[in-house]
Amino acid sequence: MTEPPLPAVQADHEPDGDAHVGPSGGVDDAMGAPSRSIPVLVIIAAVVLALAGGLWWAGGFDEAKGRLFRLPAGTVVNMGPMSVAFDRALAREQFGAWTLYVFGRCQNNTDAALDPTKDRLVRNGISAQHPITKELPDMILLYFGPGTTLGHSGVLNPGTPMVPCQLAITFKSFPDTDFVSVGCSEMEWIDSSPTGDGTMVWSAARVGYRCEVPVVIQRDQD
Repeated sequence: MTEPPLPAVQADHEPDGDAHVGPSGGVDDAMGAPSRSIPVLVIIAAVVLALAGGLWWAGGFDEAKGRLFRLPAGTVVNMGPMSVAFDRALAREQFGAWTLYVFGRCQNNTDAALDPTKDRLVRNGISAQHPITKELPDMILLYFGPGTTLGHSGVLNPGTPMVPCQLAITFKSFPDTDFVSVGCSEMEWIDSSPTGDGTMVWSAARVGYRCEVPVVIQRDQD
């Protein structure tokens, strides 16, 4: 009795269709040209170049600037514990040193008295820099109440409308300029202790503002 013929088995190395194995071991297409896969390194290089081009188009690799929302003089900013508005400034030279007085209005938004030193209102919430050199000031103080330069109180009581307030910012030098920038940040009530023992302080949040105020320059008279 004759056994039935076995079905034809296609060789594992023989590709389907019109493609065939070329001399180099790559798979040829129907026209006889061997196909090549794109190397992974080429793909990575193309992605890096695309990212670099996008960064250059967006402004390059320079230091990020203008991250504070720019506001005109007199704009009221709610910092959290305190609302503040800066209206004008006076740069006064005395004995070779400079003090920049920034005049504005402040209001306590809490139920307790605010002390700029104890509550870190200036340390964490207010900033300034030299208009030309961008150097940080030697010191920033905040006072409340009316005054030609400084107010008469270092404490801001709650439950009252906005009262006059002044910043005193010291610099070693100061240029002739028409405007100065004062920065202020929104603040949040956080536990500053590394062990979480409840040492609560007002700390700067991620949102900040830059207030542009006109300034008068007053130099020493020789």
